[in-house]
Amino acid sequence: MATQWRGLEAPGKQQEKEKFPYLVNNGRANHVWQSIYLDQYNDFVMDRWPLPFLEMHPDDMSELGHHAGDLVEIYNDNGSTQAMAQPTPTAKGKQTFMLFAYPSGAMGNVVSKGVNELIIPNYKQTWANVRKIADAPEVTRRLTFKSQEYIPG
Repeated sequence: MATQWRGLEAPGKQQEKEKFPYLVNNGRANHVWQSIYLDQYNDFVMDRWPLPFLEMHPDDMSELGHHAGDLVEIYNDNGSTQAMAQPTPTAKGKQTFMLFAYPSGAMGNVVSKGVNELIIPNYKQTWANVRKIADAPEVTRRLTFKSQEYIPG
């Protein structure tokens, strides 16, 4: 059934949006199983994804002085977490994506506890700032940052 978007229902979400420039979506990726809780013991997967990634549009990365594989901190009034910068040309400007529960960079650290009247939390997105912690370390310099998306043709 079709329904209208109800807006930012959880208390505090609109204030986050007004205060912080980047929408941080979070979820799962096909590259790792669920929250990587099984794949963290798989050498093949951990060699490819040694750190959680934060997908960002290349223009946003350039504006911030970030390069592929750089270590970044995602932070807001709720907390902070870390990831490696992953250029993603199909990402919308000022919108990012991060794995939701990677052991070394838990996205939940920056998500507010606000819920709507049905007690449904908005834990799949938050607004935050992103800053560079360090240039790409050896473990990310050797990675490919080719697009992860399948483009037919």
